[in-house]
Amino acid sequence: MDAEVSLRDVSDTALVAAVVRARESARRRPLFRDPYAEALAGERGKRLATGMQLRIISSGVIARTAVYDELITRLVRDEGIGCVLNLGAGLDTRPYRLDLPPDLRWVEADLPGILDHKERVLAGARPRCALTRTRLDLSDPIARRKLLDELEPDRPTLVVCEGLIAYLTEEDVTGLARDLAERPQLRWWALDMIGPLFVQVAKKIAGRRMERADATLRFVPAEGAEFFRPLGWEPCDVRSSWVERRRLRREPPLMRLIWTFSPPRTREFFRQQGMFVLLRRGEEA
Repeated sequence: MDAEVSLRDVSDTALVAAVVRARESARRRPLFRDPYAEALAGERGKRLATGMQLRIISSGVIARTAVYDELITRLVRDEGIGCVLNLGAGLDTRPYRLDLPPDLRWVEADLPGILDHKERVLAGARPRCALTRTRLDLSDPIARRKLLDELEPDRPTLVVCEGLIAYLTEEDVTGLARDLAERPQLRWWALDMIGPLFVQVAKKIAGRRMERADATLRFVPAEGAEFFRPLGWEPCDVRSSWVERRRLRREPPLMRLIWTFSPPRTREFFRQQGMFVLLRRGEEA
């Protein structure tokens, strides 16, 4: 990747994810349809999303998008969720493309630049629910708590952190978990996690570019999803990214070969390198 298309900041990763969603949407039988992804990615996204980098991450982004679509739809339908709080919303377009009730409140929070770009591109589109956006740095605890305090206390809320947690420090994640646990209406929390092998691969492919863009992968707790239990959150649905790719038939050929010829112990190691996690508020939170 040359200097012209180097990562400027962590928000550029959202452009690459949008390219992946656009290409999945163009398949004959896509797992989801995102009619806005191509426009949101733009020419810069297309230049960023090339070569080995895209091939390695694309199947994970596709699986993550499909799994989160499933989880969000189910929780809104079956658990009486009245609000979805999308922290680090990036270029997600679920308020426009999912079958959601019109009285559902959807709150997006992210950095000003990414949300400004999103609003310009989607100016002519109409969300299917009550959508609002808040511009803030989620690592700023004062701004974060102000946002949380503005949520309606009588609306059961699902918090979504898609593609966000890995870029935060352990201190930031701990603070966020405690802030969320202090507010009873926040009942569910969906997030994704990575393992050490994923970090090694990312460093080998784009380590220097990620560091220059302050997009370093930081949060890789040894205990996995159990990290959140002492902070008031119980893991209730933990899925391996690799296994979900197999289930959804989006597993790259190399991953299929590794899985086929690896012993159970090696499979288990790879199974832990990426996880889609649904947390439920603990009884004592």
